[in-house]
Amino acid sequence: MENQIENSACAPNPKGLIVLIGVIFGALISFTANETFLSIIGGAVVGLVIAVFFNSYLYAQKPHDR
Repeated sequence: MENQIENSACAPNPKGLIVLIGVIFGALISFTANETFLSIIGGAVVGLVIAVFFNSYLYAQKPHDR
């Protein structure tokens, strides 16, 4: 028998972190390139779309067999 304790209360969600980092860095890069407030919103949206695409297709995890 395996005695493993799962502590999921403080375990970070990797897909949520990827989306958060994508939105923040997309907004920062876009603001640095264009230096307008509207570019922050556009960069955040583009970062969100790219992060969702990454999570859906490139970072697809297989379900565990246990």
